[in-house]
Order: sequence, then structure tokens, then C-alpha cells
Amino acid sequence: MTTLGLNGRPGIGHARLGDMDWLLNLHKDKLNSLGYDTVYLEKPVANFWKNVDWKNILDPPPDNISKITLQELQLLSRITKNRTKDEENLVYQIDKDMDTPFELLCKNYGVVYPKDVIEENYHLIRPILLNIKGFYNRPRPNQLASYFNLKINLIVTDTHHTPSYPSGHTVYSKLVSLIVKQKYNQIDQNKLDNIVDTTAKARLLQGVHYPSDNAASLILSTFLFNKLKGNIK
Repeated sequence: MTTLGLNGRPGIGHARLGDMDWLLNLHKDKLNSLGYDTVYLEKPVANFWKNVDWKNILDPPPDNISKITLQELQLLSRITKNRTKDEENLVYQIDKDMDTPFELLCKNYGVVYPKDVIEENYHLIRPILLNIKGFYNRPRPNQLASYFNLKINLIVTDTHHTPSYPSGHTVYSKLVSLIVKQKYNQIDQNKLDNIVDTTAKARLLQGVHYPSDNAASLILSTFLFNKLKGNIK
């Protein structure tokens, strides 16, 4: 059975789902309508995006009662329960600062981290990110877990108070990697990907995102970057 790994990319694994089917049926109506508990107010986007149908960039997230969501919750329950001190430290580092790993990588290559360019372009895409979050209104993992008799050992910070899908942290990290690579092609792509994967993993270890959130984030960042890259110098 194909599942999503910690970084939102496909992995191989097996989940025991049969004994949970009765819970899906028991809470079906409640779970079908459950979303993140905020009111969706669409944010204006820059004229640059006037020809972009942002509502159709991503496929919808897995349904709350889907077997995929259940698998993801089981994964999150397991990894947050067994989180090491080093992993906890990683969560706090990534939660507050996603730039430093890229800054250090640029320094190792003797190039200047393009912070201004990154901020300018993230400012352009952020309203689309927030609109997509609100449009799909996916509940955070801890909101769903109790319906399946699962516990997410959540690390509470101030960066997970929007709907879950997609992950803003992973969107940002992937965007940075794409901008840095465009400006400095000599930087090893694998090293950039490792930073993005670490960011995605940290959001799962914190218990605030599903693997499918991270997978969608990679798609969204790549799509938006491809629209922006002609203007990035």
C-alpha cells in the first residue's frame, strides 16, 4: 500500500484500518462537516495573479473520513508520542526560523542569501496561500484525532492557527529553495531539498500538519514559482 512519508513524498507502509471502520461510520456526519473553526474571508490578491484560478491549483485534501486521513492520523499519533528531545528542538527551531538553514547553505557557497527577493515574492503568494487554506478549511490533526481514539502529542505555538491544508511553512521553504536555486544554480539541489524535507518533517513532528498538507505545499509553491520566476533576478 502506498502512503505518504514524513516529508509528504510517497513512501511504502501498511496501516491496520479494519478495526477503525466502525469509528468512521459512527462519526460520519460530524466528521464530514468538521473544519477549522475560523470564518473564511477571502483576501484580495495582487493583479499579477488576475489570470490564475487559485481555487483549482490543488486537488482537495483527503476527506476527514477517508482511509488516507486515518492513516495520516495514526502516523502523527505515533511520531509525536515517540518524539525525541532533538526532534522537539527541531520543531521549535523550524517553527520560528526557516531562513537560517538556507542562509548557512548560501554562506557555504560564498553567495548572498537573497532575503529581500524572497520576502517580496512570498508577500505576493501569501494571500493565495491563505485563501486556499480558508477555501478548503481542513481541520488540524488534533481536531480529528479524538474521533478515532487517537492522541496527537501537540506542541503548541502561535504558528498553527489557520486551516491545515496546505502547510504555510513548507510552502515558504519550498519557495525559498526554488528562488535560491534560480539565482545560484551551483548550489546542490539535494541540499536544498533536504532543508525543505526537514521543514516538512518538523511540522509533522509538531503534530500540526498531515503528510498530505506537505505534499500539496510542494505543488503549490512550484506552481506559483513558475509564474513568478520570469520576474526574479
